[in-house]
Amino acid sequence: MMDEINQVASLLMYEGPTAAELIQKAVKENGEFYISNNEDITILTIESTIAYGLNVKDVYSFNLEGQLIKQTIVMNGKEQIIFDKYKEATQILKKLQQKKRKVS
Repeated sequence: MMDEINQVASLLMYEGPTAAELIQKAVKENGEFYISNNEDITILTIESTIAYGLNVKDVYSFNLEGQLIKQTIVMNGKEQIIFDKYKEATQILKKLQQKKRKVS
């Protein structure tokens, strides 16, 4: 049980790379970037081209404190979630709740 609580705490404390670091990397690699705000969330989209001319969009979402809360990648019109801080924490807590019910 403590292991799950530590996992959730680590996830919630995780800050990830900063938007400035990601922008710096994009500029260095000749990628394009766009920044937009959606209420309390800042969204950084980095577009780049990889092998065979494949366009890739990395979409990073940051909270007001500048912590990375979600990362998705879009290739060939398909979106894949790479990291979602709150969804992962919720899943761990749900598993913990299920374990607690089995024990009771």
